[in-house]
Amino acid sequence: MTLAITKSLNIAQKTAETLAQKSVTFVSPRVPDLKLVNTKYYNNSGSLFNPNIETFTITNGSGAITEFSSKRFNDGSRFEIYKLPDEIVKVLKNRFGEIKAFKSTVEQHNRQPEEIYENVKNTMRSKTHNFFA
Repeated sequence: MTLAITKSLNIAQKTAETLAQKSVTFVSPRVPDLKLVNTKYYNNSGSLFNPNIETFTITNGSGAITEFSSKRFNDGSRFEIYKLPDEIVKVLKNRFGEIKAFKSTVEQHNRQPEEIYENVKNTMRSKTHNFFA
């Protein structure tokens, strides 16, 4: 017995697009067990230079230290997640780079999204730079 609503829906078949995945792992030359994993997901029409989803994860022997993920939508907007040890920041930007939505796990940071977003971006940039320096 099927519901009338689900008769027209083809729930049994997969409708999500399958994305190809490419991962690269960098090992820190200075700190043992410290790794940076860069993973890119792209569809057949895309390329590694313009992936649909991209993640950077810095890990040590006990797990992830920091993580950055970015998803690009067809209209050019972008959803970014920054996971730091003490905070998680989620940002939705339009195709021009303007912040359309902002959410932080630290409640007082939600009052000043532009400033916190710049601080988190600089922190992630610094961690990535220090990994390779």
